[in-house]
Amino acid sequence: GLIKGVIGIIVIVLIVFVIKKGFFDSKEGEVTTISQSSIEKILDISELSTLEYTYNAVAAGYDEDGKTLLYHVAYEGTVSAGIDFDKLKVKVNPDKKEIRITVPEAKILDCSVNEGSLKYIFEDEYNTATISADAYKVSKEDLKKKANEETRITELAKENAISAISGLIEPWVDQVDDEYTVIIK
Repeated sequence: GLIKGVIGIIVIVLIVFVIKKGFFDSKEGEVTTISQSSIEKILDISELSTLEYTYNAVAAGYDEDGKTLLYHVAYEGTVSAGIDFDKLKVKVNPDKKEIRITVPEAKILDCSVNEGSLKYIFEDEYNTATISADAYKVSKEDLKKKANEETRITELAKENAISAISGLIEPWVDQVDDEYTVIIK
């Protein structure tokens, strides 16, 4: 059967921000205020990859009818997860001096298999010229399935996104009006 389990999980936090150039350079005498639009301008990023996992796993390759096991393929794959910034909700309450940022659930953004990492274990004498393309497809499907079943990936990606947003917003808020509290969930 299919060998389950992730052998090596390496967590690399990728926090990539594209901040509109010149946003923080306010002109002489210009007052920057805390508002929904000023915060949304800071968070003008379409997608944020906050987590990258490296998987070493094994998938099984079957014939067309899906019944006969032909080979196992070991592969190395990378899964990246993050959040969609368009779904970020920003609410500013001037009376309570509160900024509430609601972060959407993280999702799998990309699954890629390193083609050079494929290693085969054949059942019987099965070995054809099409094996690499077929095994690559099998590996990619296996990686997608494993990534979507692994809830820790998206949970960690969301936690990292919250930290990243906090690191971007809080220093700015402290500079503009330090009476405001930032709540990010």
